[in-house]
Amino acid sequence: MEMSLAKLIDKPVIVFLFLSIVFGVLIVFRMAPLNGTDEFSHFPRVYQITQGTFWEKSLPNQQYGGNLPTNINNMINDYRDLSRKSSPQIYEQRKEQLQKTYSSTRLVGASHTSAIFTSVSAYPPWAYVPSVIGVLIAKATSLPLIWYVYLGRLFTLAVWICLTALAIKLLPSGKWFLVAIALLPTSITQAATISSDGLVNGLSWLVLAFTLAILARKITLTWSKLILLTIAGLSVCIIKDAYWLIGAFPLIIPVEYFASKTQAWLWRAASFITIFVGSVWFTMHSSKIVNSTVLTPYLNTYINSKAQLHFLLHHTLFFLGHVLIQPFTKNFDTVYLGVVGIITNRLVYLSIALIGLLYGILFLSLSEVRKVPELVKQRKRLLISAMVIIVGTYLFIAVAFYLAETQVGASTVASVYGRYFLPLIPFLVIFPLTTSLGIKIRVSKISYPIALIIFIGLVSTLFSIG
Repeated sequence: MEMSLAKLIDKPVIVFLFLSIVFGVLIVFRMAPLNGTDEFSHFPRVYQITQGTFWEKSLPNQQYGGNLPTNINNMINDYRDLSRKSSPQIYEQRKEQLQKTYSSTRLVGASHTSAIFTSVSAYPPWAYVPSVIGVLIAKATSLPLIWYVYLGRLFTLAVWICLTALAIKLLPSGKWFLVAIALLPTSITQAATISSDGLVNGLSWLVLAFTLAILARKITLTWSKLILLTIAGLSVCIIKDAYWLIGAFPLIIPVEYFASKTQAWLWRAASFITIFVGSVWFTMHSSKIVNSTVLTPYLNTYINSKAQLHFLLHHTLFFLGHVLIQPFTKNFDTVYLGVVGIITNRLVYLSIALIGLLYGILFLSLSEVRKVPELVKQRKRLLISAMVIIVGTYLFIAVAFYLAETQVGASTVASVYGRYFLPLIPFLVIFPLTTSLGIKIRVSKISYPIALIIFIGLVSTLFSIG
């Protein structure tokens, strides 16, 4: 038994698959439908796509949304009202009532009603492909309405698990670091709910691992692999526009890794043009929507993207100075709500002791990462690109939320949450991969506490939901 456990614990991909499937499925069904982060907006967007409306419709008063069948709209509103119940007794009683109602309701409703879900208006239809497939299957098989949510979640979870497992497998070293990040409470709850976050996280980690595997000479470049790498990078760029630097990361691959110079320059040119054009188009499309509306209005807060852009252009140094220092101030806890997304704006609140353990296990798993000789040769290239991606992406996120959701002229950025940094955190693995930390710990020794603390965190998350 001990021998079998030792063999299992030395296989991080297997451990990840087991824990992510078990706890991911439990979270899918344990969390009340539509009570995940922004699911009240993401789900109607997904349903809208299944009706053949791929982009949100412009509504009066600078709002976006579309027409939804009556019963679908009622379910969304009922579960939104549930999330506002402050009493645990009332919450559980109402939750049970809604479970019975929408577990027996199969008709979406003959009439339609206008619904507003402006906050996700900038998301493209392909950001929801996994959830759309789940909802389409539920519709085709005439399942109860509650299963529209469950199948949407399950397909999103399945795609995230596949992408992340492949990334862990490809990563030359530091596999347990990625396992620990992927199974943080926020990571897995984002993957187990309807949104684009799971897809963005999985694709970002895959782009990182795929590129490092090539640089470590674990993968021999062929045109098919290069095309897949470009598609993965482009997908990151045109799902959430702030992450285009991650999508462009593979462009650092040196010429000597290609079969020929012709292949290298052809792929570089084609990939650069594809990512550049896709990113520019998507940014322009998103900006057009953001400029004409307030995604998340706040009481007594003046939010105007055009006025904010005018302020930003005339006070650029003021903005940069404050935004770069913000993570190291008290606003870090009040605005970012979690260093690596362990705590989110509405999801999982764990004890301080457990959060400390999770941060400790992240540090321990990062310390275990061993340098890879082939990557050390590319040290300067990798370190510079990692710093540019981490700092640059943070600035893009900050600018986006400064323009769209922050008081004009404010000295701090509002509405930025820890989960937005999850695509970036694994890039920290580049530093120990290219530099010897001087800490010698056997993987078999470190994997036991990592797996144990991850398990405790997931169990705690499961019980804290609701």
